[in-house]
Amino acid sequence: MAIFKTEFGGDRGELFQLALKTGTLTLLTAGIYRFWATTRLRRWYWSSVRPGGMPLEYTGTALEKLIGFLIAIIILAIVLTAANLIALTLAVDVVQQFEQLPFLTLATAGLIFVPLWYVASYRARRYLLSRTRWRGIRMAMSPGGWGYAWRACLYGALNVLSLGLLWPLKTYRLEKFLTDRSWYGNERFTQHGGFGQLYGPILPFLFCIWGSLALLGYIGWEVSRLMSSDVDFLGAMALLQGNANVTWASWAIFAFLPLSLLFGLYYRVASIRVLVSYKTLGDGVEFDIYPRTRSILRIYILGGLKTAFAVSLVSPIVLGLFLGVIWLFSDLSPQMLFQQSGNMSAAAGLITAIVIFLLRGVFRQIMIVYPLVKHFAESFELHNPALVEGVRQRDKDQRTDGGGFAEALGAGGAF
Repeated sequence: MAIFKTEFGGDRGELFQLALKTGTLTLLTAGIYRFWATTRLRRWYWSSVRPGGMPLEYTGTALEKLIGFLIAIIILAIVLTAANLIALTLAVDVVQQFEQLPFLTLATAGLIFVPLWYVASYRARRYLLSRTRWRGIRMAMSPGGWGYAWRACLYGALNVLSLGLLWPLKTYRLEKFLTDRSWYGNERFTQHGGFGQLYGPILPFLFCIWGSLALLGYIGWEVSRLMSSDVDFLGAMALLQGNANVTWASWAIFAFLPLSLLFGLYYRVASIRVLVSYKTLGDGVEFDIYPRTRSILRIYILGGLKTAFAVSLVSPIVLGLFLGVIWLFSDLSPQMLFQQSGNMSAAAGLITAIVIFLLRGVFRQIMIVYPLVKHFAESFELHNPALVEGVRQRDKDQRTDGGGFAEALGAGGAF
């Protein structure tokens, strides 16, 4: 069987220059340039990922994203206003207790924004696919944001009620909904398999969650037992400190926390590997991907440490240069610079915060995002590539919202 391997041809030094330049312009324009920064970064990453040696292309524009973001802000403001009016109406006509109005307003707005977040994430993925080409052929995604949103809310509720037991069902069903509506040219992707194949990877994570809940339940039971014996809350806490079983349960909960994070990452990586292996395109194009949890964990941990070290090393140098420039172009001596504790301290603090924010974004691209994309790209394979030759071009998706809702709600959207 013929296989297309995927190459990653991006240069880290080139990315550093791009991230530094776009990050600086974003700060200088009070965030307006971030739409252009996102576009330039996407084009760089897309062109670096090369299945079969042929790079992806990103054709989105910054203006699309800016207009989409402004429209999303207006719509969200209208939705929030409507939510407040609904809460006010309920408070006056039903509840008749004005002191509960703030809580009712927050609850109503929260319930509204949950499905909106899922709609935004769907629209963001649809926009990205519609602006992605490979071998000159456009990708696309059929409409279905609200269908995705109500399914996500339903499966999310079932997941909570089942204490995580139906998490694989949620993962599989939502991914199938997304995949079955995705296209490459005139050929559609299809998600095969079933959610039962995801139970093996998720069991360690579920055991940690269930163990933590059981231990919390035990501690709560001990507290209620002591409180029922005419002991106040502080007295109950004092007695609990001397209870060896409660102490052991408390330490076990702290131990479960890092294990939950580790096994949660393992499930995320394993589910991607399983689901991709059961996708097809058209009449027989198949896929495989082999990300490794250990490698991804190392990228996050070492990348985070390297980013923190680089920022802590470079930030004082930049601040020193800033103070040096002030000293060169002013009549203040070095001693007087530090004696001006008012405006000078405020300016130095502001410059330090800006520099840290800028450098963190730049080094995060270099130390975390770059190796993650490279790792996933180089582990991706496409089987039966000859079948791709028969794919025909599709009409361009004319939607121009640019993933505006995703930008406004922080629902992802890549880089």
